[in-house]
Amino acid sequence: MDKSKKKELVSEWKERHPVMGVFCVKCIATGEQFFDSSRDGSTWFNRHGFELKSGNHRNKRLQELWNTYGEKEFEFFTVCELEYENMSDVKASDLKDLLELCFLENPSARKL
Repeated sequence: MDKSKKKELVSEWKERHPVMGVFCVKCIATGEQFFDSSRDGSTWFNRHGFELKSGNHRNKRLQELWNTYGEKEFEFFTVCELEYENMSDVKASDLKDLLELCFLENPSARKL
């Protein structure tokens, strides 16, 4: 890859605007919901889907449900999106606070 192409790709990466917020994995069969926050929703969805499919998810209850009911009985969705202008302005505490608000609104949800 030439230097100009590499520079262009790095610039595009820095200027991207990923979805930040609180995300959920829900077992449709039981209604159980598992929340977590992330600075990049697409990587969040990919990571948790991969871990579940490979049988190595860090949340043992979620993995147990996945093994019992299968992929078709699960939904992955955004609970609450954090509005922001610049990625560099978003602090970890902003996402933590948003996650806590979502838990207050959904007290039966579990942390991933």
